[in-house]
Amino acid sequence: MALRERMRRILTQHSGFAGHEVRLVVDWVKKQPALRAALAEAEQIEPGLDFAAFLSRLKDRDLSWQSTTEAGRAVLAWRLMEHIADDDIKHGDKARVVWHLALGTRERNANDGWRKFVELALAPFFDYMGERVGAESSVLYTLERYVRRVEWFDREELYARFQQDTRNGEEVYNLDLQRFLYLEGNYVTHAKPRSASGEADIIGEVDSDEALICDGKIFDAGSRGKNYLAKGYNQIIQYAQDYQKSVAYLVIFNISGRPLQFPAGESKGVSFPYVDMAGVRVYLVGVRALPPRTTASKQGKASPVVVTVEDLVNPDSS
Repeated sequence: MALRERMRRILTQHSGFAGHEVRLVVDWVKKQPALRAALAEAEQIEPGLDFAAFLSRLKDRDLSWQSTTEAGRAVLAWRLMEHIADDDIKHGDKARVVWHLALGTRERNANDGWRKFVELALAPFFDYMGERVGAESSVLYTLERYVRRVEWFDREELYARFQQDTRNGEEVYNLDLQRFLYLEGNYVTHAKPRSASGEADIIGEVDSDEALICDGKIFDAGSRGKNYLAKGYNQIIQYAQDYQKSVAYLVIFNISGRPLQFPAGESKGVSFPYVDMAGVRVYLVGVRALPPRTTASKQGKASPVVVTVEDLVNPDSS
């Protein structure tokens, strides 16, 4: 696997060049959508990690993980890699972070010290990411693939089914979404879950780390406009709070023909914006669900619908 190969390169690199090798790996990770998505999710599993305190102890030769979860430990290891990469960018051949970290292992040989440090302090990142991405368990990455599948291949077919019963047509999209999540990511959603025996309020292992809070809403810029999205947003916040989850996903099927402009969260390379409220991060996943009526070059000037945080959190003031 490519991720494991990157760790091997760091592990076997001469200590004098290790900082540059870490920098190359950090740059590579930031270009991988699946890894970016998995990192964003890991940061939400254990938010508020104090990397400065972790680094301070590490400099005192005390590798005490300031975390209580595997995800948190992976995030600290990642931030440590970013710290090493930044040192290489700023100081080049005069960078000293790698040397100090290798020395902290109390190995006599700097190369041996570096290898031991990688195994103790950086390997948790590669182990965690390998498990998450290897099992295709990154929700954000799976949703990115779902958006592409609908927009590239299935818009016409889904919209035709929606038009057969517009009043209940939202279920056409929700069923398609949940089927994709189950087949491609092995997820059972817990906003409107389904089983072979029919609908149930909540099914699956909602107390597990893998429980997924996700729901789909239609947006038509009319009766299903901003207030309808706000209703869906607040519902999904309640679902997440009920089952003590810190992340939820609201998929918006846009059939208005107008582009949606969402609040811009600090996505750190993740494709979707998000809005935080009451300890829950809700990712807003926009899907262009209306089949194109003409070619892009003939559609004219776009008139976007701007959705603000206030529109979602306090729709009565809009």
